[in-house]
Amino acid sequence: MKISVFGLGYVGAVSCACLPELGHSVIGVDTNPLKVQMINAGHSPVVEEGINELITAAVQAGQLQATDDVNFAVLNSDVSLISVATPSRANYTPDLTAVDAV
Repeated sequence: MKISVFGLGYVGAVSCACLPELGHSVIGVDTNPLKVQMINAGHSPVVEEGINELITAAVQAGQLQATDDVNFAVLNSDVSLISVATPSRANYTPDLTAVDAV
């Protein structure tokens, strides 16, 4: 399956690293150009044991790429996962601003 993952923080980066291990092709999406560059260079933007090896293998196998182009990601995937920050507001409701931006 072709999967796009929006947000390359801890949840998104780990998802991008693990989904290719299950046979999926993944497009990681982020507004931060450094995170996109790191993934495309085979490096993780987050610290997690074993993640660099998984990302390197997936990029080299052509199963993982990253972009800041939302349209490209959606048009080239069967399903999209959103893994962006949803901090709590002062009234304990989630701030969905980042989700709405996707």
